[in-house]
Amino acid sequence: MPADSPYRMPLARAETDPVLAAHLDVLPPRARRTVLAAGLEPLLARILQARAASAAPSFELLEREHELEIRLNALSAQVSAVEFEARCTSEMIEKAEANFVQREQSRQVKIATVSLVVVAALATAAGVWALADDESHGPIVLGIVGGGVATGLGAMALTREPHPVRYVHLPNRLTPLEQGSDPEHLYPTFVFRMLTYPEPAQTRSPRDVLLAAWQRELDEAVPSSEVSAAASLLRSTGGRYDDTLLALRARRFQDLELSVQGIARDLELLDRSLVRLFTMPGSAPAKPQP
Repeated sequence: MPADSPYRMPLARAETDPVLAAHLDVLPPRARRTVLAAGLEPLLARILQARAASAAPSFELLEREHELEIRLNALSAQVSAVEFEARCTSEMIEKAEANFVQREQSRQVKIATVSLVVVAALATAAGVWALADDESHGPIVLGIVGGGVATGLGAMALTREPHPVRYVHLPNRLTPLEQGSDPEHLYPTFVFRMLTYPEPAQTRSPRDVLLAAWQRELDEAVPSSEVSAAASLLRSTGGRYDDTLLALRARRFQDLELSVQGIARDLELLDRSLVRLFTMPGSAPAKPQP
């Protein structure tokens, strides 16, 4: 959703009023992080304040709780959409990889077939020659030639032939994670915040974990002299990919899918925390002291 889209969902920042923010301390740290990323701190703080102040719900409280429910449903749908896109992208790349394998296997079968035909023809010719002239060295020479041809064709079949393909990815969905910012709004704000905000009691975010894993996978898959060029291609809008780099790009989207599934887990934890606060007897927070 671009910045001017009517369907873009702007999210609030942290609650700045310390009295209101104190109501949020009842949440587990991971749930509190999700509330912050979802822009729900101001709304949820006022709901908890109203619940702590009076046992009888007001119309304003019911209206805010309804808004909270709608926003949580929307956030869950955004997480599902990003997860779906990451999975579809990786599967599409894997189909291209399967085409690589199929073409390579077809080439190897053709070479093996030619090798069998040539060797059989030379062996037959050498046998006929030997029957016609048993004192000639020609059949021996022909047999040696046949062996050499078979060896050469076998080596060709075992040698892997590169099949580069032009792959265009515009916009590049991995660029915001590489840069740490998303000016084009390729991700829902909530999802991108969850990927870039540090985990509770940690200094690293899911994005930091992804970048470290991607660098490690790149170093393992590509020769050190080609790492810089491969990294530039993966960050660009597209270019000529071989099967190794295609597999690497598919792996990055698989890693992204796993990270987004972690967001779904945190969102579910927030849902359970709210159910506990709103429905279970004796779990309602006490009114904080100024």
